[in-house]
Amino acid sequence: MDERDGSPGGDFCPASRCSRIIARRYPGEDGGQDRMKHPTQVRLIREALAAIERGSPPLAETFTKNRASVYTDPRRAAMEREILFGGYPIVVGFSSEFRAPGDYAADDLSPMPTLVVRNERGELRAFANICRHRGARLVQGTGHGAVRFTCPYHAWSYDTDGRLRAIPDEYGFAGLERERCGLVEFPVAEKYGMVWAIAKPGARFEIDEHLGGLAEDLESYRLDSFELYERRVLRRPMNWKLVSDTFWEGYHIKVLHRATIAPLFVRNLALFEPFGKNHRLVGVRTSIEKLRGRPENEWDLLPHATILMNLFPNTVAVMQSDHLEVFRIFPAPGRADESITEVNVLVPRRNTAGAPERQWSRVMELLLGVVEEDFAVGEQIQRNFESGAVGEVIYGRFEPALEHFHRSIRDALGERAPG
Repeated sequence: MDERDGSPGGDFCPASRCSRIIARRYPGEDGGQDRMKHPTQVRLIREALAAIERGSPPLAETFTKNRASVYTDPRRAAMEREILFGGYPIVVGFSSEFRAPGDYAADDLSPMPTLVVRNERGELRAFANICRHRGARLVQGTGHGAVRFTCPYHAWSYDTDGRLRAIPDEYGFAGLERERCGLVEFPVAEKYGMVWAIAKPGARFEIDEHLGGLAEDLESYRLDSFELYERRVLRRPMNWKLVSDTFWEGYHIKVLHRATIAPLFVRNLALFEPFGKNHRLVGVRTSIEKLRGRPENEWDLLPHATILMNLFPNTVAVMQSDHLEVFRIFPAPGRADESITEVNVLVPRRNTAGAPERQWSRVMELLLGVVEEDFAVGEQIQRNFESGAVGEVIYGRFEPALEHFHRSIRDALGERAPG
């Protein structure tokens, strides 16, 4: 799940090397960001302490199964790209990337290349990052102060509202109606510090409705006051859902991460709650025992937990005590057996300048160390499934988030559950 200890000044030991993470303060201290609503915290802490006392985590009614082919079938992969990544709102960036008019970001990881920009009126706009002349990519990366986007192929240019503004040697296009050749526009929404777009011109969506109740959690963290500190992109020979799967159970922690984060967490204890096709999973740290006997009005969940949120279909947000980690997970173009994962570390805005640089750099390095342990196994699993020797996988009664994630995908694709 993650690498952070639940107590101030906690140590993390990757392999045989121990490193100290400094500045353990949660963003809510000193009048900063809020936390999850306190009644929700109290309810979850009660559930966690009760589970520890009885010696077993919350259990689903029965174990479930899934087809191994969902990770290998090219036709299934094509349906996912069309329906999940083309028909649902996808996180395409963060508010901190679009603070001022002219700020823009090109998202090349989605099946649909997307350009998001704040126009001169302060509105966010989203377009296909594709020139209407010959289909070249207009822009790459991120930038500030943009007034126009000029195609690097033939220099057709567009303003921040997507209107075609200039055609070099325009006499060769006599009769062309410029107003019909603007950039293809997509619906976009900015809320809770994140930006969503849907790659379907003319579509409408309400982000709170899409989040299915998880919006309250996102709102309470005031993520719009966080800044993107660092971003890494990882490409691996494994299906995109195998990447996501690693977040949705704590069963593997005591085995795979025994030399790293395992001592920090209560065995198999993760509190699951669905919100439509989204869900929340709270990984409980052993330090939560410190709350026994303390008044409930003093209870604080976050120092004793890792809170993971699945923003359907492909974004994982992990709330830590002093920062946020966001994973955007995509299938590689045209592949069922390859994925691209964008790893983002966001930190409270007031800390980006004041905190020592090595603090946040260290967060990313430790995070990737744990992630690579998961990826190494995921790549093996992909090859094993492709062998055809195993036709199904099994989700235990304490792995309900896995079942919910895959059931939500089946529902979106119109598939029946495995028999």
